[in-house]
Amino acid sequence: MGDLKDFTKKSLPQMAVAFGTAAIMNLLARDTIRSAIKGRARKLFTGDSERRKRPVSAVEEYADQIVRILEGKKISPETIGIDGPPGSGKSTLGRSLAKRTGLKWRCLYLRDMRESYFFLPGHIYENIRLFRTQDIDNFDAIIYIDCQIEDAQRRVIERDGNGALVDCLDFKMLKKIGDAAFEMADGEEIIIPMSPLRIKLRPKDGYKDSDNLRMILRSRGVDVEGFSKEERLFIYCYGKPRSGILPYVKFGAYNNEILSGAFAALRVAAVKKLLS
Repeated sequence: MGDLKDFTKKSLPQMAVAFGTAAIMNLLARDTIRSAIKGRARKLFTGDSERRKRPVSAVEEYADQIVRILEGKKISPETIGIDGPPGSGKSTLGRSLAKRTGLKWRCLYLRDMRESYFFLPGHIYENIRLFRTQDIDNFDAIIYIDCQIEDAQRRVIERDGNGALVDCLDFKMLKKIGDAAFEMADGEEIIIPMSPLRIKLRPKDGYKDSDNLRMILRSRGVDVEGFSKEERLFIYCYGKPRSGILPYVKFGAYNNEILSGAFAALRVAAVKKLLS
């Protein structure tokens, strides 16, 4: 027993080095992790983790078309809501629209989505969970960026801000709930050709998204009382009430890298045992 303890004590430093080296090397093989590291370094030196925001010609054209649509319908919006997966281009579109409408663009934090948020007139708001958690009747127009998941993930990695989100967040689930939240809203859907944008303008009687969702769930025999809108959307899509950011988190995203480190440490221990 004493020999085993002595062997373990002597081997631990080498095992720890082998574990760390193998795990880190395998993590660095992921473009998502390299992106996240570059983002942290950029934030250290520039104060901003993401690449410098540049106008995107396609988005600029989308913004022009949205303004023309609003003008054609004689609508001067006081508030606009933008939703979509991470990397879908919410911020880029929000800034472009802000320049054209005179509204102030604001990206909301996840903590802002925990309760009903107080939306001020004169703003464009965006968040990945905006429509599923908030009363969208606050918005004169809602814009959902229905982009391909692969395109959104690629942009998250390329902008070097939070590349690890691609590993840790279930984009498919985020988008499925987002799709349902937008589709529950009343109002004529306006689609800009050759774009991922889906737009609805607030009808005279409101979007009625919560009422529509309740009606659908009740038709299925589901008791909807006591649940938040996001929980009801989860029931609608997946059969169980869930809310918050945790349901979208993919736990164990780096299990393979951790296991590779563990195997490397065990190999070191086995070799040392054979040589001792």
